[in-house]
Amino acid sequence: MAAVADSENMDAKTELNHFCQRYCQRPVTKNDILYSTNKFGNQYQAIVKLNCIQGQEYAGHLCLNQKEAEKSAAQQAVLAFAPQMATLPPPLSKDPAKKKKKVPLTPQQIAEKKARQAEEGENPAITPKTKLNTLVMKICKRYLQKGETAYECKKYTGGYQATVKLSALPGEWGERAWAGHLCSTKQKAEQSAAEIALSQIEEDKELGEEAAKPKGAGKGGKGKGKGKGWDYMMGPWDWGMMWGGMPSGPNLPREKVNKESIVGEVFEWKDTYGWIKPTSTLDHPQAGKRDGKIYVNKKDINGATSLEKGQKVSFSVYEDPSGLGAENVTLL
Repeated sequence: MAAVADSENMDAKTELNHFCQRYCQRPVTKNDILYSTNKFGNQYQAIVKLNCIQGQEYAGHLCLNQKEAEKSAAQQAVLAFAPQMATLPPPLSKDPAKKKKKVPLTPQQIAEKKARQAEEGENPAITPKTKLNTLVMKICKRYLQKGETAYECKKYTGGYQATVKLSALPGEWGERAWAGHLCSTKQKAEQSAAEIALSQIEEDKELGEEAAKPKGAGKGGKGKGKGKGWDYMMGPWDWGMMWGGMPSGPNLPREKVNKESIVGEVFEWKDTYGWIKPTSTLDHPQAGKRDGKIYVNKKDINGATSLEKGQKVSFSVYEDPSGLGAENVTLL
């Protein structure tokens, strides 16, 4: 009851500090809990980042001043961790005289702890991002270099959405981008993108065989090398169509690049999607990616559901979190 009373009397930032101390079983440092505040008109919104808990982030409500904004962000984190707070030991005391000796668990408590761990699943520190990095290293047969796993996160109405690119993968896989679901925080958005990429890579037979080979037995990955045997693959947009609910794939938020149509030639077509090569150079920062090719999905073709290599088409260009795409595609 005393712990409950103390919790009710302290503000959210103090309560969050106490929780992190109990969670980590050590005093927290100034870098363990970081607040960042943005001003919107006459109001403020803060985000708290918990570096001591896998870098998770929580955004508060709009408030009249910076202090209240930080408290609001802390309150969101406190609410998210409420179930764990009830089961954690009290914070460590700085006074050695007040420190309690650790009481060993009874056999029943040990059994209950193991049951909880089994129910919760794998180690929470082993996230989709860490699993994805491990799998890519197995495929490439080397450690990844800085920038070879690139996450990009954008904020939309209702949350954040991230994409991940893995340039160390062989062939066209290294030019791919996977988009995750819309999430409440940047951290969760990146984990969602990593989870989708991980699922598709694990399901590919040839990549699975490459990952299973011992180091030195296969060709490994050489960054953006052309590679062989990677002829068939789903595009990131088609993979998104398999996930319901949040916007993904061809349903990602779009922004028009040009109002007037341009002309191009179908460079490649694969069942439900393909690539168009414009006949003229497109003035856009993303235009140089994929050797100038522009993605097209069958849903964006007028009067048809597929295309053939070499066909002439007119189309308008849009941009989404995965790059440039073609819409209003019409055969010439």
